[in-house]
Amino acid sequence: MRTDAPPRTRNDGLVGRLNAEWAGLSQDETFRLHLRRWYGDPALTGPQSVLDALRACRTSGDQDRILLPLLRAAVTGGPGGPLAARTVVQTMLPKAIRIARSQLRPQYDWEETVSLTVGALYEVVRTYPVHRRPRRIAANLALETLRLTRRLTAPDPSAVPLDPDSAAGFLAADACPASQAELTLLLARAADYRLLAEDDPGRATGWDARAELVELLVWALESGALGVEDARLITGYYRDRPTGHPATPRPSARDGARQRQRRSRAVRRLAVAASGRLAAPDRSAAPDRRAASDRFATAK
Repeated sequence: MRTDAPPRTRNDGLVGRLNAEWAGLSQDETFRLHLRRWYGDPALTGPQSVLDALRACRTSGDQDRILLPLLRAAVTGGPGGPLAARTVVQTMLPKAIRIARSQLRPQYDWEETVSLTVGALYEVVRTYPVHRRPRRIAANLALETLRLTRRLTAPDPSAVPLDPDSAAGFLAADACPASQAELTLLLARAADYRLLAEDDPGRATGWDARAELVELLVWALESGALGVEDARLITGYYRDRPTGHPATPRPSARDGARQRQRRSRAVRRLAVAASGRLAAPDRSAAPDRRAASDRFATAK
């Protein structure tokens, strides 16, 4: 039985050791020689400068141009390959921590879960299909790491994994890389719970509004506030709601009284849970994702 909670800082356990190791690697002159060979860019003076450049990227295209040489070196396994893989892992480490937090299971403690997740990330990096998926790399890495971690921690034969190419349909071309990776993770988790309809990729227009509801439902499922069937009932009913009214259902003559009652009870439970989430001092949801919580907390 799991007895410990995820640490609030990134300086404990495996994550702390990885960060300490990275600080040492940043001073490695051999690493700098590899960087000059991979990029030929005098601005990239060391490993940390690569991370800084990635974090400064405003589009996935800019980020892809930095990640691709690293992944090519990591996949081919030539000179500097392990260092290239280690750089990509350090880049994706914050995402790996978020994945690990979402995959905690009773049979694994935090350190076991984060070790499995980081191991999955390494595997994804070293086997990444560079030629087949040279775009939206950060989002693809995050999605594949989540999928592999799920298989390692809680295999579910009924889950329907999200195809990275399908996920791309939701992502704006000019969205920042961090936003793309976060949305891709959300989509993957929602797909595992079967909260997405088959034609959802064709509904990229206005997806941001729907993502608010999906994010809230995924949180409610993983926190135990709702069951899977109730979450599916809610997301299916609100799927075709009028724009700007995510908490106002569209009437349907085919709805039975029992289904309406069950959905109403589920919405009330979600509203109560959302109120508690908003009242909590440590809010992990991004500000633009709290809008759905606000609306459900005030729904009648």
